[in-house]
Parts: sequence; structure tokens; C-alpha cells
Amino acid sequence: MKHATRLLAAIASLALTAALLTLGISPAAAAPLSAAPESHGTCTATAPGSKLARQGAAWTCIRERPVTAGDLARIRARTAAVPGVAAAPRDGVDPGDDPDASPEALCTSTKRQDVVANRHAYCMRHGILYVLENRAGDTIGTAELLVTARSALDYKSVKWLENIAVYAGKYDGVSAVRLALSSSCTACIPGPPAWGGGAIELSAGTEDQTGQLSYESTTRGGGERSRSMIAYQSQTESPDGVYPVISYGQWAGASVACDGQVGQSPGCIATDNLARVVLSKSEYGASAVAYEWAQNNLGDNNAMGTAKRPLTRDGDEARAKSRSYYTCKAPPKPFVADPTVVNDECDEFPFARTRQGGTLGSMCAEIIPRYVGGGAWRVDVVRDEPVAPCIRAHVPSDVNQKAGGSVGRQVQSERILQGEAYQVVITP
Repeated sequence: MKHATRLLAAIASLALTAALLTLGISPAAAAPLSAAPESHGTCTATAPGSKLARQGAAWTCIRERPVTAGDLARIRARTAAVPGVAAAPRDGVDPGDDPDASPEALCTSTKRQDVVANRHAYCMRHGILYVLENRAGDTIGTAELLVTARSALDYKSVKWLENIAVYAGKYDGVSAVRLALSSSCTACIPGPPAWGGGAIELSAGTEDQTGQLSYESTTRGGGERSRSMIAYQSQTESPDGVYPVISYGQWAGASVACDGQVGQSPGCIATDNLARVVLSKSEYGASAVAYEWAQNNLGDNNAMGTAKRPLTRDGDEARAKSRSYYTCKAPPKPFVADPTVVNDECDEFPFARTRQGGTLGSMCAEIIPRYVGGGAWRVDVVRDEPVAPCIRAHVPSDVNQKAGGSVGRQVQSERILQGEAYQVVITP
């Protein structure tokens, strides 16, 4: 009986060998590969008899590659062709340093990082190198891909959308690559995979701009800010009608913060960017001039509202009234209206709705901003206190109220939480 069993096993082995030879595959090449080669990235074994295996590929691997100058040039050229979208740097400033840059412009940043963001937009750029390796671990084929995901966040919504673009670069020994993309996130609900869950096929030098990914934060209300960390998952394969071999990749994306504390509805911003309140002198006149004078003329330790010494929001109404009283009305030197200023009103900096506000007015420098024509202003110093930590400015009432209203609206659009720092930027 034992002899019969051995004979049957030998016959089966010979039959398998004959079948493999008929397919043009050596029995050694068909031996299963149990594990990916060490130090070769994320690799998947090819199937015996597949197109890739017949080409000598034993493994398909995914590696990360840096974003190159050539990648950025392609993104810039593509973005510049989109009507109404500015992709070029403004005044020579890298888009990654521009707090007002569009998502498209952020994608062209030369910063060496996957995610480039400001307070209201972000762009993720991730380079993929698709590699074919033989059994010895030698590279016999490569394909370069660049995946970008760009998004503009709505400060009044907890939903946001990413537009996906994929750029195919240099291919060597690979005719085409298929890519499928999905995402996941913390503290939010991701939408369906890009391209309806299917895969797009790209050859060397082509691109695809049709993909989208969507998200919805689980935050609906309350005073806390939740952070959603996005992660991407890719599936990459060379076309093979019978034996497709999928290689998997994953990487981190942007961080999005959502809260329900500010304003009438919850909304989201990109995190890790200092909030800004922007006031132009052309629109907010004497008030904006006064704030700018304070930042430029108070001592280094008192020039608040700058990036180095930001203000801290305190939206408590009772404390704001108390701070305003101490700066503008409290003895021994309460504010006295100047007859040369129409509807003169006390305007203080730092603001009453900040933790830095509320200094006793007798310690503040006192100024009168005066318009002299042609867009020019001068500032008369009424009282120059040594090492003043604050100012009181003589400002027309309507201008003061208008500037205060703008600050309040921007607190909402920037979603500046209670106790959060922000910068005051004065523009022409």
C-alpha cells in the first residue's frame, strides 16, 4: 500500500511539472514566496502564471518618494490652466507661508512636507514609487505616481470635500498602473472611496483630476474642539486580466479641527496655524491706525497682537465691560473726549475682549490718529507714558464700532476659541 501511495505522489508531481513547463514557468519559479524581502518596503508576491511573473517579477512593492521640482512644475502648470484659480506665489512668498493661499496654490509649495496648510485650506502631496522586483531582489521595473488631495474648509460647516489629482511620471519597465484610493479619519466619518471605489489606469506622463473624497466631523456642539486626523490607503497594481497583484500603501494627511463653540453653527479649520484678525486702514481708518501705532511704538515687551506676542481671546461679556471701564473710565485719569475729533470715543488696545486688555488707563499712552489726505495719517501723542503697556485712542464712534464689529466677525470666521491666541494684522 505504501508503494502505491508513493507512486501516485510521484505521478502527480510529474504532472504538475509538465503543466508548469507547458506554461513556460520553471518549477523553481513557481515555488511560493512566503514573506516580503527585508528592507524592500511594502511588497506583494506575484501569482505563478501571471503576466508579471512571466516577465520575471516575483514581487510588486510600494515605496514613498519625495515630491520633486518636476512634480511641482506639473502641478503649477495644471493649476494655472484652471480659470479663476491663482497658483503662482504672491509677491514672491511661498504659498506655504501665505495665510490666504488657495488649496491649489498650497499644492505648489516648495516646502518639504506632505501636507501644506493655512487656517482655511490644505493640500496633501504624496509620492508613490511602484516597483517590480525579481526573486533576487533586483529592481526590474518602476512607475512614479504623485497623489494630491486639496480642500477648502468652511468655517460654518462640519463637512468638507477633497479634490484628488494623480500625476503619472516616469515609467521604466512598466506599461501602465492602476490606482484605487480611499481614506479614514479620527473623530469624523469618511465618505466613499475615490472614483466610486474603482481604480484609474495611468500610463507614463498622464494625469487624472476626477477623484473626490469627503468627510463629516462627528462634532456638533459644545465648547471642545475635536481633531480629525486623515489617513489614506492606496491599492496599486499593474494591469493583468487574469492574475492582478495588488500592492497596498498608506500615509498620513491633514489635521482638521471642528468645534461648536464659536458663532451660531459648528464649523472646521485646519489646525496648527495661528489665527489672524485682519483690519485695513482704508476701511477701518483711525482704529486700524491706532492698533498699528501700538504694535510699532510700544516697547518690545508690550507690542502685543503680533505673531511673537499674540492676544488671547476672552469672550466673557462681564469681564470685557470691566476691562473697558478700567482702561477708559477709571480714575485717576479717565478718558476725556477731544473736541477736534467728531463723536470722539475711547478705543483701547489690547482689546477689552482679550486677557491682555483692562490695564488702568492712566498707564496707557494716549493718541489721536488724524487723516491728512492722500491715504496718509499722522498720530499725535497726547500723553506718552514711560513703558506703556497699552494705548487709548481718540476715534470717531462709528469707526470704533465698525472695527469692533469686524473683530467679532473674524473671531467667528477664524473660529477662535475661548483662551486661544490670535494675531492682529494691519493692512493698507
